[in-house]
Amino acid sequence: MPSIPAYRHDPVKSVLAGRLDGAFHWDREPVVCGYRRLSHDSSHLGRTVPVPVSSTPAVVSGAGVVVASDDGRLRFFDPSLTKVYWERRLDRSVYASLVVDSERRHVVVATTSGLITCFDLRGRLVWSTRAEFPVFATPTVLPAFDLLVVATFHSRCLGLALGTGEVVFDRELPRPWSASHGGVAAYRDPYASPVAAADDLAVVCCAEHVVALAPDGTEVWKREIGHAIKASPAVLRGAGTLAVCPVDGRCVLLDAKTGCVEREVLLGAKVTGSPAVSGDVLAVGTQAGTVTALTSSGEVLWTSPQGAPRAYTSFTVLPDGNFVATAERGNIVCLARDDGRFLWESSQVLGLPDHEPAMDITPVASAAGSMYAASYGGDLYQFLFQPCDEE
Repeated sequence: MPSIPAYRHDPVKSVLAGRLDGAFHWDREPVVCGYRRLSHDSSHLGRTVPVPVSSTPAVVSGAGVVVASDDGRLRFFDPSLTKVYWERRLDRSVYASLVVDSERRHVVVATTSGLITCFDLRGRLVWSTRAEFPVFATPTVLPAFDLLVVATFHSRCLGLALGTGEVVFDRELPRPWSASHGGVAAYRDPYASPVAAADDLAVVCCAEHVVALAPDGTEVWKREIGHAIKASPAVLRGAGTLAVCPVDGRCVLLDAKTGCVEREVLLGAKVTGSPAVSGDVLAVGTQAGTVTALTSSGEVLWTSPQGAPRAYTSFTVLPDGNFVATAERGNIVCLARDDGRFLWESSQVLGLPDHEPAMDITPVASAAGSMYAASYGGDLYQFLFQPCDEE
């Protein structure tokens, strides 16, 4: 059975394993070896305009990368971004990151219209389902139940059969308190992505609440946190601990099975970037740029003055277990899991005209040595890590 994803940008749900995985120096700065600018020739404007990339791609390790862009196009590129294997047109822009079905080797994409579509690696349509409301939060998977869990705006959550797209459940979630007072953006919730808290439990952070759902959509428990939650939750699987980081700068640790609060840790600044888990270490970043690493019991292992994810992006984990994120400067920063020491920071200075090197989305790396990231300016990058046998 596939592994259970533990956080928003867990490679388990964004990377399909390949045969070319090898040994690489993950602790050394990677180099841009593939670059592509996505653009559109606008007849209305009479010029070429960049096409933003807001969604983290899905990597087919050793074969290429599937990229969704804000013009509603889905493309499967070769590893170096030189060749397009196939291209499909969707109905709207894509913000939620792509999710892989590792058993069937399919890719699922959700648009901001609510259209949820599954393709095989040849670009053939497998299934398509339409949610009533926009999807901005990245879905998650409950592998034991072959279930895709999707949170949508207007406070709803759906469960879809991963193999067919059939709707298993469609239910309401708690609404933000401001919804009853005319809050202009109250409909834009939940923003946080759901997480598989156990093989039979999906957790959604919505409004000021954390809600745990069974595979049939039944509410198992609900916990009020008291503040809005924009960062996605994360699970320390070995201890059964759920980490929830509301905007008031706390990291609330709950028992994933019961929702009981076990401990709270004060981080000192607002949190909108999502945490990640590597082994038994949780890394959380704040809007002040600081990073705190915690154990499941709430013990602070280390802190770093830099390396936090940009607002509304996430930490993710390299194949060697170290943490990476696109930091506020727009470069990817790598911090060591064990002690938080700085390892490297990426560079996208390529000497190209009219090129802004800052990136905006969460990166994704595969064990074949490539890492991909992109910007709202339409710049798409392939980074390569140095192979261990080339020293």
